[in-house]
Amino acid sequence: MQFKVPQKIDIEDKIMGPLTMVQFVYAVLGAGAGYIILNSIGGFIGWILALPIFIFTFCIVFVKVNGRSFGQFLKNAIAYAANPKTRLWHKSESNVRVEIYQPKVEAITDPYANKHYSRADIEKVANVIDRRGRVAP
Repeated sequence: MQFKVPQKIDIEDKIMGPLTMVQFVYAVLGAGAGYIILNSIGGFIGWILALPIFIFTFCIVFVKVNGRSFGQFLKNAIAYAANPKTRLWHKSESNVRVEIYQPKVEAITDPYANKHYSRADIEKVANVIDRRGRVAP
């Protein structure tokens, strides 16, 4: 039986144009938040507050850095900034004892090394093999 093997399973499905479901949700949430700020505050102050939200939403949805999404890049950048950059090594005394030994290897002997076969024995075996290889008529 043959089975179809799924391929390209790591690629997300596009639901609307070039957008995946996650990108579409980010776009709707970001655009909605910016729209609410613009309508509630309005004027120049509203644009100052909404413009960073629109830019951040655009980056999250469409921008890729080194083949990865901007969200993944941002998460890695925050993790890098939050973790310490210097590693310290402290040599400590330990009670670990390591023993290295070579296991005993028994000599493998060939049981047929000292056997001597006559020409008749070899011909008998050859005939048996020849008969098994023939197809019955």
